[in-house]
Amino acid sequence: MVDATENMWVVGSVENEEGACRIVQEQAVELALIDLVLRASHGTHVGHLLRRLRPGLKVIIYTREKSMILASEIFQDKDESSQLGLQGYLLTRNISSSSYLERVYQKILESGYFIDPDVLRWYYRFAELEPLTRREQECASLISEGLSNIQIAERMVVSRRRVENLINALYQKFHILGDSGDPGRRVILAESIRLLAKNHPPERKLNILIIEDQEAQRRQLSRKLELDGHFNILAAVGDGQSGIELAYQRRPDLILVDVRLPDMDGFTVTRRILEASPNAKVILNSMAESTVYQDKAVESGAIGFLPKKSLGPGRIMELYDLSDD
Repeated sequence: MVDATENMWVVGSVENEEGACRIVQEQAVELALIDLVLRASHGTHVGHLLRRLRPGLKVIIYTREKSMILASEIFQDKDESSQLGLQGYLLTRNISSSSYLERVYQKILESGYFIDPDVLRWYYRFAELEPLTRREQECASLISEGLSNIQIAERMVVSRRRVENLINALYQKFHILGDSGDPGRRVILAESIRLLAKNHPPERKLNILIIEDQEAQRRQLSRKLELDGHFNILAAVGDGQSGIELAYQRRPDLILVDVRLPDMDGFTVTRRILEASPNAKVILNSMAESTVYQDKAVESGAIGFLPKKSLGPGRIMELYDLSDD
């Protein structure tokens, strides 16, 4: 099969570990296809051994076995034992043509790894996954793009510790076991996210009601949130009474209330909204950074307070998600 392609050719075919090591040392091998079950050894053991001899080698394990434990073993990278992770996990039945192998190899060159989608479909076939919070959805999307924790923190405008907590929650919700810090789990998580994203439509946007007396501020905040892509602005009004009525009529997911309004203060607005809709979520905001406002926001029943300079998509979403914890 491999001989049939213009871009791949066989430099050797062996049945044991010794022969494989000899070929890798003597030939400029770039890709090794290894059966999981060998006569005298395990395919993953041979793959790790070959990677130690030639670190740039790409190794694909093929087998009939579908197992997430095996997937973790294949992709695991252990610094303390100088064990370099392998790059591919294929089901034997799916190796149908040389062009398929070329596509798999190209995927490995692009992303660093490949796991047979049928392994993941089998694993999640009966799984009832817990819904993700919106912040977890955002983190999951960035993981599937191949971003590092540092890059994710920068994109989400949160701390690295917050990203680590989100990723740990994703491991639990996707039922991915293993040691913390194991890169093999990261591979499985990224591919699981990609697979399940194709089968599940994206969550709806967060419906927002803005109560802000300054028209320019209303327009600016509405525009900022809509551009983010996670929010839908139901309405933006300039006084407390209109906001209270709309909150009851439209039942938004989240209400952003300015502390200073022409007819009543934001704390009163929050209390009256919650009297009519106890499950409503309100974030109060003001031009002033005040611990007094923070305390009064909590007393009124709001999920948080933000100074206007921090009133952006990242902080709003973070407070919203934390209110679900």
